[in-house]
Amino acid sequence: MNRSDALAGATEPSDEAQQWLRAIPAAVYVTDPGWWLGEVRFVADAVADLGGYQAADYLDHPQRWLSAIGETGRLQALERLQAALDAGETRVTLIYTLSHVDGTSCRIADTLNIQRDAEGQVVALVGVLERVASPGAGDNASRALLAHNPDVLLALDADLACRAASGALGAVLGVSAEGLVGRSLFELMAPEDAPRVQRTLDEQAVIAGAALLELRLRHRDGSYRWCEIHFAADCDAVSSVSPGWVAVARDITERRRQALQWDAYDATDELTSALNERAFLGLLRQAVAMGDVHGRLSLIVFEVDGFADIVDRWGREGGDLVLACIGEMCRATLRERFSFGRLDARGFALLLSGKSLQETSAIAERLRARFGATRVEFHGHWLAFSVSLGVAERRQDEPSDTFLARAHSGLELAMTHGGNRVQQAP
Repeated sequence: MNRSDALAGATEPSDEAQQWLRAIPAAVYVTDPGWWLGEVRFVADAVADLGGYQAADYLDHPQRWLSAIGETGRLQALERLQAALDAGETRVTLIYTLSHVDGTSCRIADTLNIQRDAEGQVVALVGVLERVASPGAGDNASRALLAHNPDVLLALDADLACRAASGALGAVLGVSAEGLVGRSLFELMAPEDAPRVQRTLDEQAVIAGAALLELRLRHRDGSYRWCEIHFAADCDAVSSVSPGWVAVARDITERRRQALQWDAYDATDELTSALNERAFLGLLRQAVAMGDVHGRLSLIVFEVDGFADIVDRWGREGGDLVLACIGEMCRATLRERFSFGRLDARGFALLLSGKSLQETSAIAERLRARFGATRVEFHGHWLAFSVSLGVAERRQDEPSDTFLARAHSGLELAMTHGGNRVQQAP
């Protein structure tokens, strides 16, 4: 159990409780909801080792603690605390640099247990202060190695809040070490990945083990990066006040893309040169998962009108000839970059990025006209055909299967209204 958990409800420590708190070999304190800006109700003697003043001094003059934190760090800590209070969180870790009265300074991990009443109102904050290593500590050579490391190096608490960071933070996440410290990786993680990560780390924490996980972290530009992260239980932290992790994160986004492209290459339909259904749906899921949250994805789903009649009249060979020209005509007609997939015996799909619904509808109309004007020669005869097309633009946070289903609904409407037309999804 975390020691701050053991202090739950200690909004007004009794004399006996204070004696017990002083016996804990850690800097424990209790305040009202205002933190060090408000009423300080208890401070353990161990606080003197961190700031230089005695506990009684901080109890009478809590501003001494705040004034020892640099202005930027103080504002960041207060903003992070306020965000946690507003969000209904029960625990938050604040990271800041504290100046000692002797002129030295140290990094502090301030883990707060937020006490609330039955109505959810905050009544007290129970804090545990720990000294943590500064990022890049050591000689110049060590700092240079950390700063230029192509991976991201992290020291995390039990809730994956960052205590220290170094390495390729700008390249991988678009943030500085200062911008990441105090934030939890769960804030950056794709929502679908978080339960799996939490479950795995909970299992490893019991045995002070390690785990290698692939997950998505949000870059500052809003897109997601695939990262391979090696989590190892911090043995010192496991026996300390807040269990924690050390982690090494490597950007594997390009590797994932290349693997997906190779898989797609191996899963191409020979007749039409389109991705088969499994490969296209995998690509669609990947595009939705990795897409820029401010970007656009759109789908065109289409079928050959009366394809069964074509096969009845001209045989399977004639039907295959019509299908074979589909991919070639798409590539010849469209200037836009797209991914082309075959969904079933006569259905196809085009995935485009960066296009609005109106732009995608115009592209679909261009395709419809091109197909309608095409004649395919077959044993001295000319085969004519048309297509019906459904168009959809992905909505915010819409999963891939719902996105595809809406495009299909547009196709069904186009076919219901006689075919050879473009219909936007409802």
